Amino acid sequence: MASQDQLIYHLVPQSYYQAQPHDQPYLPGLFEQEGFIHCTAGIEMLLQVANAFFADLPESLLVLEIDPDQLFAPLKFEPPASPKSIESDFTPEPDRLFPHIYGPLNREAIKHTFTLQRNRAGQWQMP
Repeated sequence: MASQDQLIYHLVPQSYYQAQPHDQPYLPGLFEQEGFIHCTAGIEMLLQVANAFFADLPESLLVLEIDPDQLFAPLKFEPPASPKSIESDFTPEPDRLFPHIYGPLNREAIKHTFTLQRNRAGQWQMP
């Protein structure tokens, strides 16, 4: 289980993130439909989520590294919620909680961004 004092991560196609106004808080495309921003904690889980939900992404996958202490919006650790637009057989252990941001992501909370790379088998891995 993750604590709120560790960094959390949000995955986003690089072109979508770059197209957002950088002088405004970030919102993913499904925010209006889902009501929160999907995040994960821990590098191992980050890679599992990337490979489960973005396996077929034809472009670069960007990771937003977020400091929970800098968030303006509420952060809740909850059971996993699959994005409504994506089918996946992703099944983390039953007691695993995932961070969900219930509001826009203020840019000050984004501490670092980096792009995942694919290995020879086509799976996402750390750069």
